Amino acid sequence: MTEQHCDQLFDYYNGHLSDIEHARFEKHLEECSECKQALLQIRELEDYLPYASEPISLPSGMEDRVFSRILKEDNQKETSFQSAARKRNKWMLPSVAALLAVSLIGNAYFFTQLGEQQETAEVEESIDKVVKYAEMAAVEGNAKGTASIVKQGDETKLVVQASDLRGLSDEEVYQVWLIKDEKPERAGTFTIENGRGSVVFSFNENYENIEWDMVAVSHEPDADSQTPKGNVVLASEL
Repeated sequence: MTEQHCDQLFDYYNGHLSDIEHARFEKHLEECSECKQALLQIRELEDYLPYASEPISLPSGMEDRVFSRILKEDNQKETSFQSAARKRNKWMLPSVAALLAVSLIGNAYFFTQLGEQQETAEVEESIDKVVKYAEMAAVEGNAKGTASIVKQGDETKLVVQASDLRGLSDEEVYQVWLIKDEKPERAGTFTIENGRGSVVFSFNENYENIEWDMVAVSHEPDADSQTPKGNVVLASEL
C-alpha cells in the first residue's frame, strides 16, 4: 500500500482528481485492499448520513478540528506507519464516518453557495432596463400608445403598445416605423383585437447603435409596405 495514494481516497470519492490521477488511483485500488475496503465503507455510509436539504454555513475550523482529532487518536495508538496499518480496520469505520461527514457537509455548502450565485446571476440577467420611453401622440383619431427601448441582457428591443385603434379590414395592418433623418425603417407589423395591438422588435447590429429621431405607427393596406403608404396614426420623438 502506498500512503501517498491512500491519501487521495476522499479526493477520488468526491471526483476531485484529474484524469491522470483518477486513472492512477483506479490502478492503486486494484492492489490496495485497505483502500478498497474503506471505499466500500464510505459508500455504505452514504445511505445513513443526511445530505443537506437546507442552505448551511460550514462552521469555521470544523474540518481542521475533525482531522486534528482523528490524527491525535491515531498517534496515541501507534507512532509507526506499519503498526497503524495493521490496526487500521479497528478505527477505519469511525474515522471514515467523520471524514465522510466533513466531505458531504463541505460539498453541500459548496453547491448551495454555487446555486445561490447562479440564481443571483440569472435574476440579474433577466432584469429589463428601459433605455428610452415615450408616450405616443395621436396624429389622427383617438389612438393612444407608448414606445420603449428596452435592454434585456445582450439584446435591445423596441416595444410598442397601442390602444383605441380603428378596426382593420381585408389585408390591412398597422406598421411600426423607426425614423432617422426623415428616413423610415420597418420595425414590426401588427393587427389588433378590441382596438389594441403591440409589437416587440429586436434590434440587429445595424439598428442598435443608431440614435433614432422618431417612432411612428401607420395604417397600411397590407404587410408588404417598405415605406409608409397609409396614414400615420401615432408618433413620438425618441
